[in-house]
Amino acid sequence: MTNRGDVQYYEEVPAHPAIGVILLLGIGLMIFIGVQVPRVPRIALIFISAMLGFIYLTFMRVTIIITSNRISVGYGFIKYNIRLSNIEYIETRHPPWYWYGGLGIRFGWDWSIGFVQNFRRGVRVTPIHGRRLFFTTDNPEAIVNIV
Repeated sequence: MTNRGDVQYYEEVPAHPAIGVILLLGIGLMIFIGVQVPRVPRIALIFISAMLGFIYLTFMRVTIIITSNRISVGYGFIKYNIRLSNIEYIETRHPPWYWYGGLGIRFGWDWSIGFVQNFRRGVRVTPIHGRRLFFTTDNPEAIVNIV
């Protein structure tokens, strides 16, 4: 999708540690249920544990890529792209925790799409056409300056 020589900015923001703890507790619970209750089909528990592991691996980091013509933000195979020519306004922002209501892919109160990894500052992109995009990052000022 992107030519690596064209990348102007690349960042991977790790997930909040609470997400990993919750998913690992879920996997541990599935293993505990499988050991304690022999009537529960083991294949179902293995499948659920594998799905929780897949979810953790997919959502453990959000990737931010800025090229000469677009911003791409996403988890694994779930990505949101905005062309730089379609950007009306870009700003750094620290939304209150309730604005997106948690961590992960979220819809904000203004129907913006949020890729929220932590409750720190991030970047909000307002396109000419389409939904607004918010994503948390370790370097919001650098991203605004590049765009």
